[in-house]
Amino acid sequence: MRRGARGARISTALRLVALAALLSLLSPHAADSQERFPEGNRVTISGTVLDAISRRPIEGVMVQINYMGYVVETNIAGRFTLLNIPVGNYQLSLSHPGYHPAVGDFAIMRSGEFETAMDPVVAGEDELMTGIVGVVSDDRTGGPVDGASVRLRTGDQGTRTDARGRFALDELTPGLNIVGFTQLGYATRTETIEVLPGRVTNVRLSLSADPVQLDPIVVTVERREIALQDAGYYNRLEEGFGDFIDRAEIESRGPVEMSDIFSRIPGVELFADPDNPIEKYVVLRGGRQASFSSGPYGRCFPRVVLDGLVINRGGDDPAGLDRMLDPVAIAGVEVFPTSSGVPAQYGGVGSSCGVILIWTRR
Repeated sequence: MRRGARGARISTALRLVALAALLSLLSPHAADSQERFPEGNRVTISGTVLDAISRRPIEGVMVQINYMGYVVETNIAGRFTLLNIPVGNYQLSLSHPGYHPAVGDFAIMRSGEFETAMDPVVAGEDELMTGIVGVVSDDRTGGPVDGASVRLRTGDQGTRTDARGRFALDELTPGLNIVGFTQLGYATRTETIEVLPGRVTNVRLSLSADPVQLDPIVVTVERREIALQDAGYYNRLEEGFGDFIDRAEIESRGPVEMSDIFSRIPGVELFADPDNPIEKYVVLRGGRQASFSSGPYGRCFPRVVLDGLVINRGGDDPAGLDRMLDPVAIAGVEVFPTSSGVPAQYGGVGSSCGVILIWTRR
């Protein structure tokens, strides 16, 4: 388990603490289907949003019940009230500049109150991976070596290559690291690899039955976000499908709104809401033809996934990203403009007009 500056893994999932046992967390399947009861059963829900570290109330948090259009803002005491909500299962989103976005599923059964907390965004090197990643190949065929042992000569840290010969060693001590590569049928190879603080050393090397014939190791140094490494972002980047924007590129663009991040991606349209031109919705290449949509906007909107959770199903339902997210909290974005190339775990209903994967910083 990776640990952050406070000695515990920082989670961006919404943490709900029931004060009156009126709200209960649900399983993730509720994110794609809201189960509601007869329209006559409506209740009022109040809540308080606190800073997870200081426990002080947070003013200005945008509180939204996804797919329902309910949006309120916390006051100076960190409180908000949702009026006239039908009883049922919902997904709640919290967003605020300077805090990690939070999303959680919950059931509303009767009127009541609850309390939740948000993790502040703390910039620092603990967001960046310090380690070694690479690919091990067969010196003769050039194909990947699956299951090779990759292990530090000091300590017990190690891993094995996957079916594509890839491996990753993280949380390493900066400096020179002696790494051994072994696999049955190959000669053992040992390399001294330098690791820099907050950077990843990317290596490519081969194994051979004859150690005399080994090609030299190829080494490059790059910046990698821990959040993106854990999410599989860099593996998908290597596969070549979609458009990828990491934290370094976001910082270079200096976006004011979340939608600004997408403005330079080919084929993307920032569609202004006819009733509220300030509200901009991201439309990908696969959803720009009105024939794809039966909704009022004449567009087919992409499915949006935040830290592995679906926050917008796509199709006729647009995602108000500018209201929900702040660019300062984003580690990286993946954009798949059509259903082609979408990772299987993020596809399904609503992905025909593209998928956006958003990963937040830790």
